[in-house]
Amino acid sequence: MLQGQHVLVIEDEPLIALDLEQALISAGAAVGIAHTAASAVRAAESPAFTAAIVDLRLHGQSVREAVEQLAARDLPFLFYSGHTETPTAASWPSVPFLRKPLPPAEVVDMLARVVSTKGDGGADKKQA
Repeated sequence: MLQGQHVLVIEDEPLIALDLEQALISAGAAVGIAHTAASAVRAAESPAFTAAIVDLRLHGQSVREAVEQLAARDLPFLFYSGHTETPTAASWPSVPFLRKPLPPAEVVDMLARVVSTKGDGGADKKQA
């Protein structure tokens, strides 16, 4: 389902990150995890990643800068967060938003859909 993808998981909750990592590996993806806003920005700049799952707040800090990097690189991504009302999510209304908690397989399935539709004008561009 995600063969050949290298997915960045931006998530500060270790158990959620681990569950997502296991589900992504089962789907054929390589995985990297960023647990802080600063590490998310560094990882989002890395050319190694081909897609991302993004929690909107890490330890109370916004990940907007990392999201801007993902969007600038035209990478497929989705939001997976319990924080539903944030300026970051509002700035990218066409990016899928999944509200926690969900089974990791559902999150991975949605990411696979986002990745597969990317070539058809996928939903990761910031709206003007």
